[in-house]
Amino acid sequence: MLTSVNPSPAFVRALLAAAIALSCFAIQASAADVEIPPAVSAYASALDHLRTSGGKSPIEPIFEAGMQTSPQLQAILPDLSESQYQQVQHQMQGFIVVREAMIVVRPSVDYFKSLARKQGTKADRTFFDIYSRTEPDGNGPFPAYIQQQTGESGCTLFDGKLMVDLYRGWLTFRTTYPDDYASEAQGEIDSLESELLSGICACENADKTSAGLQAFVKAFPDLPITPKIKTRIARIHTGKSGFRFNCHAG
Repeated sequence: MLTSVNPSPAFVRALLAAAIALSCFAIQASAADVEIPPAVSAYASALDHLRTSGGKSPIEPIFEAGMQTSPQLQAILPDLSESQYQQVQHQMQGFIVVREAMIVVRPSVDYFKSLARKQGTKADRTFFDIYSRTEPDGNGPFPAYIQQQTGESGCTLFDGKLMVDLYRGWLTFRTTYPDDYASEAQGEIDSLESELLSGICACENADKTSAGLQAFVKAFPDLPITPKIKTRIARIHTGKSGFRFNCHAG
């Protein structure tokens, strides 16, 4: 009797890496003869194997492969035929693939969160819990702390505890699982820090924006970025901050 054998995460990574490398050649095809990157099929096969195995296995190698494939696919998405478009939508299960008002290839967090609960490791479940709070499916291409106002822009929600809670969540994940989803976790931390230090389109008025930044300073008094945030708060109070309050982006 035949029995199924789950390949090791290292084997899956190697297989997907090879397929992604081959994709670079496919992407160079002309618009009249566009080819679907081989990495799309490799991702679909790896995901299908995991789902049909019924066993517990790290989801990170498959998620990482999808993330690496996304920009390649997004670059050629407008040039695919309708049948090819439908094909990649089917193959890239777990990813939102659309070419309507916007061209988007991004993970469906709800899909991976559900998959992690069924078949993932504790690190997978913890990652997709904080990831779903930060990059919800229902907020377009934006993180939760950006309030979408147009298809491509929005204002920043500095007020309240949202950014504090998300930042703490990512720091906790990086400390608890330093070797898991390292690039994504650090990327989310970097994005939060960038918005705290450079974001100027504030959804709220000056007082609420200042209060939100002050809440972050109180929660994380020893971070290297905290003195710079204090400077931003002081500039808000003097009317020299450069913020656009009650901002409408676009």
